Amino acid sequence: PVDLIELDLDLEADLSIDSIKRAEVAGEVASRLDLAVEGDESELEDLVKARTVRAMVTWLDQKMNATAAPVEAAPAPAPAATEELANSGIPPKRLVPRESVRPASLGDPVELLAGKKFLITGGGAVGAYLAELLGEHGAGGQLGVLDSEQADQGFDGFLLLDGLTRTEGPLLPSVFPLVKRVLATGPRWLIGAGAPAAGGTADGMPGLFRTIAREYPELTARFVELDAEAEPEALARQLLDELLAVGEEKPPVVARRGDERYVADLVQVDLGALASRGAGPAGEGASEVAALGLSHESVVVLIGGARGITPWFARTLASAGRCRIELVGRTPRPAGPEDAALAAARDKTELRAALVKQGLRAPAEIERRAQAIMAGREVEATIAELTELGGEVRYHTLDVRDTDATKALLAEIHQHHGRLDGLVYAAGIIEDKLIAEKDPASFTRVFDVKVNGARAVLAGLDELPDQPKFVVFFGSIAAAYGNRGQSDYAAANDALDTIGTRWSTSTGIRCLTVHWGPWAPGAGHGGMVTAELSREYARRGIGLIDPEEGALSLLRELAWAEPSDTSVVYTASGW
Repeated sequence: PVDLIELDLDLEADLSIDSIKRAEVAGEVASRLDLAVEGDESELEDLVKARTVRAMVTWLDQKMNATAAPVEAAPAPAPAATEELANSGIPPKRLVPRESVRPASLGDPVELLAGKKFLITGGGAVGAYLAELLGEHGAGGQLGVLDSEQADQGFDGFLLLDGLTRTEGPLLPSVFPLVKRVLATGPRWLIGAGAPAAGGTADGMPGLFRTIAREYPELTARFVELDAEAEPEALARQLLDELLAVGEEKPPVVARRGDERYVADLVQVDLGALASRGAGPAGEGASEVAALGLSHESVVVLIGGARGITPWFARTLASAGRCRIELVGRTPRPAGPEDAALAAARDKTELRAALVKQGLRAPAEIERRAQAIMAGREVEATIAELTELGGEVRYHTLDVRDTDATKALLAEIHQHHGRLDGLVYAAGIIEDKLIAEKDPASFTRVFDVKVNGARAVLAGLDELPDQPKFVVFFGSIAAAYGNRGQSDYAAANDALDTIGTRWSTSTGIRCLTVHWGPWAPGAGHGGMVTAELSREYARRGIGLIDPEEGALSLLRELAWAEPSDTSVVYTASGW
């Protein structure tokens, strides 16, 4: 409510206006006041970073006084038209990664490197050889460690090679604070390296580097996947070549195998005629369910499955296969009937107003209460929908980061039914911020919910007397392309990909990671695309996936795709 907004309240801490909402506000203000940004929305970054209403007004005053005579504010678009544009969804395209040999054009070593200073962490013999090579070209290569204070000493480039030699566990999320400090110094190069076969040390690093490249376009940011079996001298020369790479193409992730340099591109590859016919004229998915060997006796677990986009897939399973559905989520079911005044509020806006009438005055607390109420309603609505469709449904409350509790729940589900046929893992949280503003604790929280939860789930499956037919991880298109403000989310979902592929290789069970583009909000299930974010995507021309088509796409993928495709992107538009 407007009367609760004071000029000096913190937009995020006091008013719960996150960076996504602030970006929408900034874009709308620029549009209404006809502020020229010359196609570069980064000019609005200071407005997005403003922490109070007063700071926003000060920025606008300075901007308007620096331009020509002020213009009248453009009228706001009609709400109905805006909502129609924001909420419309279309069938998604299927993209799969395909590698090709992509040699790099190399610049003059003396011109590029002479007089430059580099900090090299990790890598063992590779780091030592690389320091020698840099010295031969007039550059300084100083060896260091991840937790040292050397990063602030004015280096031109940083080479994080710990992914080649680290033995005490994955680099992420613990390496993020160093990455943030390094980026704050404004280097020219940030190169990371790791070996895919090194037991998960570099899980998530490619997704992180894809986002770094988007947030720091002038920086050469690249993660290099190396062959750990190659000679250290050869690996050092390959890394030197990445420092010398010039040209317009700056891939954030490359792979070096033998003498070749590979870059993966996402290529549209359709599933073919069988998939297009399989769902039948009504698109109900019966053929796919049969192809998967699912029936009314089958049991499918959906973690993060009562809210967001996952219920759409649960609905398809319930209607097409009458499967028994086990829903797992963080949100507790409501303990009893809602307060009558709150129950009459149909959406979050009305809920906020109702909570204010009940005496709440702190905007952040109002927002938390409203969100919790809406989440509880969505859980109840999902259970009711699935029951009405003929599915047998149970709901469990769980924090997937608790490995023991996760194992115990999966064991109980298997014991209850005597089987577990499939599992969909869609847990996750978002706390979007640019890297420069990102609290390392927040990065860790987002990363751990997604990644540690997935590891706990796979560990729980490993202890069951028999294994499921399939496991699906819900990833994000942010992992495949990188996305400003989502370094943690991109890294976490990229880690899912490699974790799932390793597990699939070791068990022989298909573990598919689907990196979804944004879904259009559906009736009662908006997912992580809020109404605000939906409008922001519409403003940027990013299409949204129709929820029913998205659910059927996953069913077709499981039924008709090659099992060797363990990673796929479904998106309604480019990114």
